[in-house]
Amino acid sequence: MKNALELRFASAADPPDAQRHIVRVRFAEAVRKQTALDLHDDEALHAFRLACKRLRFALERLRPRAPEMKRAQTLLSRLTGELGLAHDCAQLGLLADECNAPLVAARARRDRDRYVIRARRLWRHAFRETGEFAQLAAYAGFTWSVS
Repeated sequence: MKNALELRFASAADPPDAQRHIVRVRFAEAVRKQTALDLHDDEALHAFRLACKRLRFALERLRPRAPEMKRAQTLLSRLTGELGLAHDCAQLGLLADECNAPLVAARARRDRDRYVIRARRLWRHAFRETGEFAQLAAYAGFTWSVS
């Protein structure tokens, strides 16, 4: 997968351990790419969206054994939806530029920014102490402090 962290299973002892490893790697990948939320780089934002989708897919496979991941999975679905709309608006803005439609391009860029703001809010709130990622982080073995 382009831009995806490689999965290596040398240390996985059994299938549940391998699943935890997959979630840990996919979560780390999304966290690593989160800086895209603060940049005006549509390629980086799209890569972050794809990383979030890979994490969501990993959680979907895990869910029968860990139903507590449903909140994180739902959040990731909402987040990737917002980022998908932002991507569509960015593409529309480029097309509008090519077609010499400056009003459409300006509107598309405003809408893109609005979707990114909503995605940023969802992502950051998920890291609160009782946020959607609290159990996911514990499962993956991650810790952080909220300031």
